[in-house]
Amino acid sequence: MLEGGTFLANEINRATEYAQNTLLEPLEEASISIPHLGRIKADKDFFFICAMNPEELSGTHRLSEALKDRIKVWIKLTYPDKATELDIIRINLPEHFSIEESELELIYSIIDETRKNKIDIETPASIRAGIAIAKLLARRKLLEKQGIIKENISIYEYLSDITRHVLLGSIKPKPGIRVENIIENIIHKTLGG
Repeated sequence: MLEGGTFLANEINRATEYAQNTLLEPLEEASISIPHLGRIKADKDFFFICAMNPEELSGTHRLSEALKDRIKVWIKLTYPDKATELDIIRINLPEHFSIEESELELIYSIIDETRKNKIDIETPASIRAGIAIAKLLARRKLLEKQGIIKENISIYEYLSDITRHVLLGSIKPKPGIRVENIIENIIHKTLGG
């Protein structure tokens, strides 16, 4: 704030009302009073950015009208396009991990299927779920290569297994729908298992 930097308040709607209200003064007055330091004035180049989750997610709080009024620009983001999402998954794999392009495509198809199923799924899988599946798959392949794991199971069997575990905590079904049934349908549709 003093040096004209940028402040990112990530997942601002997970902050309590009290925490959100502490932003009102610096956003309106470009200054803040800090005990034992006094009033601190923001540099003219100071910039505030906030990001928030969809309001329907649990653990989120409504933004106050006063805070909304001080946020000047609103941009609604959706999921990135396929190429960008695959790049994000690749970038998040540790350096010594590798997976084939065809395996990345399978992972993307799994995650994308959760987003297409608007009948049964309230909250679909995020990019984080794709990253988790890719990391687990790459770790398995590395352990096989090192001779630590000697089981002979197909990539489809292993992907089916890790998909069950990752999606169990990554998607939220609509009321009355069993998440396990959704996952099995996704596996059958994408992996044929």
